[in-house]
Amino acid sequence: MSGTPFGSGPERRARALAGAGLGLAVLAELSSAGLLGLSGWFVSACAVAGAATFSSFSFIVPSGGVRALALARIAGNYSTRLTLHAAALRRVATARADLFRRAATSAQGSLDHVWSGDLLDRSMADADEAGTALIRSTAPAVVAAASAAMGVLAVALATSLVPAAVLVAGVAIVALMAYRTSGAAQVAEQHARMALRAETVTVTDAWAEMASLGAAGQLAARMTVRFSQLDAARDAVSRRRLRTALVAGLAGVATVAAAAIIGGIGADPATFVFVALMAVGVVAQAEQWAGAAEARSAAAAARRRLLGSAPPPHALDEASVPPMRSWAAERGIGFGGYRLPPALWRPGRVIGGRAIRGGVLVVTGRSGSGKSTLLRALATSLHQSLEADGDRPAVTAVAADDYLFTGTLGSNWRLADPALTDEYVDERLAALRLDRSGLTARTPVGPGGRELSGGELRRVYLGRALATRPHVLIVDEPVTGLDDDTARHVLGILANLPDTVVVIAAHEVPETLRSLDHVSTLPLD
Repeated sequence: MSGTPFGSGPERRARALAGAGLGLAVLAELSSAGLLGLSGWFVSACAVAGAATFSSFSFIVPSGGVRALALARIAGNYSTRLTLHAAALRRVATARADLFRRAATSAQGSLDHVWSGDLLDRSMADADEAGTALIRSTAPAVVAAASAAMGVLAVALATSLVPAAVLVAGVAIVALMAYRTSGAAQVAEQHARMALRAETVTVTDAWAEMASLGAAGQLAARMTVRFSQLDAARDAVSRRRLRTALVAGLAGVATVAAAAIIGGIGADPATFVFVALMAVGVVAQAEQWAGAAEARSAAAAARRRLLGSAPPPHALDEASVPPMRSWAAERGIGFGGYRLPPALWRPGRVIGGRAIRGGVLVVTGRSGSGKSTLLRALATSLHQSLEADGDRPAVTAVAADDYLFTGTLGSNWRLADPALTDEYVDERLAALRLDRSGLTARTPVGPGGRELSGGELRRVYLGRALATRPHVLIVDEPVTGLDDDTARHVLGILANLPDTVVVIAAHEVPETLRSLDHVSTLPLD
């Protein structure tokens, strides 16, 4: 997933950071286990010594050990959180960067098979799931294994191999039960959740049409069945986990009792308490394998989806993106050598165009004439030939079917510029007259922007693109879904960007732009 060569500098640093975090996690857990066992032994030994008439028991060394282990646990836990979270964030960032790199390559390489916004949203969640597996799966499993090994070794050294063997057997039983339960518990619930998600998408898309046919009740009944199936799956999972927890708890109690009794035969009371507490700690840690196994399964599924559902990278070729020569100068941009596909109303022909900085180029034509294809080809060509200038990108394109991620308007706009404040977003929303609909930077957009109307979405897409302050802004159908007055206002904004070349696609030149000197036209009909 990383996109960096194996063994490269960033890859080695990321692996070293993860290794250091796991080492610190093991150190912190061993300190906790040692503190538990030593404290119990120390308290018991003090009680026995206090009951003796003339005891020469020295408390200085054990008490110092207790303090040292306590400090080591605190420092280890703090350092572990810092290091492991930093390593996990690097993995998430790498997974996200690789995801968007592949999405960009795919979108440029094929006009027929591109990433949808919904796929990107779900893939982002999968990238996060895969990246955080270090914290949720690897670290707990390693810590539990190290704790078990340390506890068994400590019991063996304090007593004999027999209680240590009992402890090993008990830990193996508890861990195996936890692991098997975690795997079986997820399958039915995951299938039910996937079926409900698919049904929800279908019902949402079909609701208006089915309601007009009087069949809304049938859709509601289908949704009710899916919810019932998910509830039943969750109940089954809960019952299975409860039964397993009870059996594992009994096995743990039996293990602790057997190890303590066998280890305490012929030993002093302090050793008996030490063995009992170490056994409790080891058995309790073994249950962490359940959560680690579930997290590992979820991360593995996320990685499979990331690798399996994503379109493969393409090389740009003549069949996927029509060839185009584009160039830029101080005064604007130009392109040529673009071959229009032949249509019923026209033969294929080679075209070109120019647009001045601060001007607007309007690409006109009927539906199916190739306006959107030309704009995509222009954006691809300019991306390859131009370079960003400081914080300003060379090209920003707003497609007719752009996308909003789940979250707020502010969080979506900050994808264009992370430094944008809510106050700035509110000002730009007001400039686009979206404040009249009550929209602010803190307004949630819903999955895929479903909380907003079509006209609101177009202006939100446009505002997010304007926030990047690009040298070239390409907009497909900028006023779709807008009333006449709002459309004139939006076109006025696009026509007054002195440092930006604006290229838009429309069926015809809007009335607002016809009388402006810096507006040129490229008809495709």
